[in-house]
Amino acid sequence: LTQEEVLTIQNHFEDAYGNKPTINTVTPLVGKELAKNGVIAVLLASLGIVIYISFRFQYLYGIAAIIALLFDAWFVLIVFSILQIEVNIPFIAAVLTVVGYSINYKIVTFDRIRENLKFEKKVKGFDDLARVVNESLKQTLTRTINTVLTVLFAAVALFLFGGESIRSFSFAIVIGLLAGTYSSMFIAAQLWLIFKTKQLEKQKKRPVQQTEG
Repeated sequence: LTQEEVLTIQNHFEDAYGNKPTINTVTPLVGKELAKNGVIAVLLASLGIVIYISFRFQYLYGIAAIIALLFDAWFVLIVFSILQIEVNIPFIAAVLTVVGYSINYKIVTFDRIRENLKFEKKVKGFDDLARVVNESLKQTLTRTINTVLTVLFAAVALFLFGGESIRSFSFAIVIGLLAGTYSSMFIAAQLWLIFKTKQLEKQKKRPVQQTEG
């Protein structure tokens, strides 16, 4: 609207209802600042996750989890870009929420993998690790699906019946939950399997040092 049109509309509402509406404009500079803050928030969250998982489990679990979480975040962003949906503050909040839910699924899977590894007498290579990963995924599959469906029902209800102000938030939650479930079952554990296999192969290639005493 031109400045004259804005003044005409404001004067009309002030004369008719005694209240002048405010005009808010988001400039490209504010948009860049919003995107910058969103990236910083995701990076800080990812750093905290890596530190926690490395301390709680092992750094290989942390690397696999972060790669899978990046898939979740980028998947949501790609869907929003294809559908030309506005990226705003609720969207950033939704992405961080998705990261929180997704890392929860991955930690449960990693914890089961670690527990099952304790029952293995000797892990020689890929086949042994793959068997442990497959068994762990089977044990956590029902729990993951039930948890996701419970949250997904609420998110879909918010998307269908919620207000326009939270429409992008609820849609991002729905897409992120689906992506997070996929990455938990088909990306995170498999990446750890690859990393762990390479680590075992490197350990086998190290020369055996003999000491005389």
